[in-house]
Amino acid sequence: MLSRLLREFLFLLVHLVVNVLVAVQNVYHGFWAKRYSLRRCEVTRSEICLLMKHAPSLSKRPQHMVVLADTEHHCMSDLARVVIWSLVAGVPYISFHDVTGQLKQNEEKLFLEVERHKKGVPGYIKWANKPDLNGYTNGIQAHTVIINIFNSKDGRPKIAECISQIAEERSKSMRNTEITVKELNTRLSSLYPSIPDPDVIFYTGASCCSHGVLPWQIRLAEFVQLSLDHSINVNTYVGALYKYNKCDQRFGK
Repeated sequence: MLSRLLREFLFLLVHLVVNVLVAVQNVYHGFWAKRYSLRRCEVTRSEICLLMKHAPSLSKRPQHMVVLADTEHHCMSDLARVVIWSLVAGVPYISFHDVTGQLKQNEEKLFLEVERHKKGVPGYIKWANKPDLNGYTNGIQAHTVIINIFNSKDGRPKIAECISQIAEERSKSMRNTEITVKELNTRLSSLYPSIPDPDVIFYTGASCCSHGVLPWQIRLAEFVQLSLDHSINVNTYVGALYKYNKCDQRFGK
């Protein structure tokens, strides 16, 4: 009887300690998130200097970076800052995968936010699907970044559509051969001309989930966590670039 009471007491004690630690952690993250949000209204000179200091140290820089954009946690300012950081770091392609379905509807708002943050930063920003929104350049010899926004419709439904088109063409030509990987890859590439397959996918939060982002194109991409609490800042961005830089991609070997 005594041992049972002791076990129950220890269980309640451990439960109480864990709850206290979780509460303290939430307060800590909330404090720093609030403190950081007060000064994240624009890309600062210190952020640019930090990127220019670390970028040359990266022996492997992603050519195509994908960010899983969740508008329930990430504001337009967060995403716009990622674009500017990528411009400074020399990442030529950046794509946002619209997890909630809200970003693609508000692409012009993101454009305006990017232009607001870009003031004084050399480089050229191009919007792949909206050439009328293409930004300007400050300076001559500067980086160029091309922005794409994808959603769930660009994933499996697009693959199914391509297979259906190939099958229909085969039916008309009376060919019964199987659809090859190369053939499907060529058809998908024609939908996204001049965009290389993603090298790295940045996500926030505890769960590493693809959310249906370009399942065919990301087969060799690395998933790198930006933060646990969904916050995005220049330090986590640089840290994620270093994590990718250290990845040893064996490509199945």
